[in-house]
Amino acid sequence: MNPAEPPSTNGLRYATIGVACVAVLLGILFMRFNAQVDLEREEAAERLALCQHLESVARATSTTSLESLEACKQLRKRYSESAAP
Repeated sequence: MNPAEPPSTNGLRYATIGVACVAVLLGILFMRFNAQVDLEREEAAERLALCQHLESVARATSTTSLESLEACKQLRKRYSESAAP
């Protein structure tokens, strides 16, 4: 008769499988988080572009100099902070 495998081999196998499962789960979570951050960054860039367009239209239609809208200033500041490496 063939003897059964020693229990230490099974334990090592289960530990390896557990580590692999945890690595896969962490990878999936990281990918989801990264996709969410990319989406938020893209939305912020779109809002900033719209704000800049509105500012340019306001400057073109006004005879007096307009100060940048406060919302545009905040968007520009936040976008420059998030885009900085």
